[in-house]
Amino acid sequence: MDKLVPAAQAILDELLEGNRRFVDGEARPHSYSQEELRGLAAKQNPKVAIIACSDSRTSPDIVFDQPLGTVFASRVPGNVASDSAKWMLEIALGEFRVPLVLVMGHSGCLAVGQLLDGDKGGAGGIHRFSVSHAVYRAKAKNPDDLYRAALEENVKQTCEHLVRDLYILRSALLDGQTSIIGAIYEMETGAVRLVDVNLGVYARF
Repeated sequence: MDKLVPAAQAILDELLEGNRRFVDGEARPHSYSQEELRGLAAKQNPKVAIIACSDSRTSPDIVFDQPLGTVFASRVPGNVASDSAKWMLEIALGEFRVPLVLVMGHSGCLAVGQLLDGDKGGAGGIHRFSVSHAVYRAKAKNPDDLYRAALEENVKQTCEHLVRDLYILRSALLDGQTSIIGAIYEMETGAVRLVDVNLGVYARF
């Protein structure tokens, strides 16, 4: 995995420690006083921007055991680089200068599973095609476990699309203000494992 900027590494360490608490059944109780809620209503200072799947079992705040105000998130089937995810990132980077961007896929993803069975058409348009393309990328590698390879390729592809399409993200990466990483949430255990995306960003273009 590419070396993260120091602020991104520190936040990733916090997230992984939160995930460890979640896995070990030691998640912290997050209760809020009226004063704290008023404070959050007046101002937010998120640490990380996360693009995750809309699956009901994969809430990033819970998986990483984070309180309100920590995670700026976009959730869309297949954790693809949708217009809403890109808009979210523009806000997260432009308004809050988050040091870490994380794309999180997950085991048991229905979007990937449906397209592994053959695209039968339906809603989703270009985003459905995007997941389908990730499946083809995985097949081209002739992996032992095609499904898991497709999950990883889908995460990598989303990272690539975000960097390709968002000038603000490319600039933040080149200026050392943020880092982007991929991950897979293993629903069976609750653990999050990192995915090596190896993005080379050389110009703002």
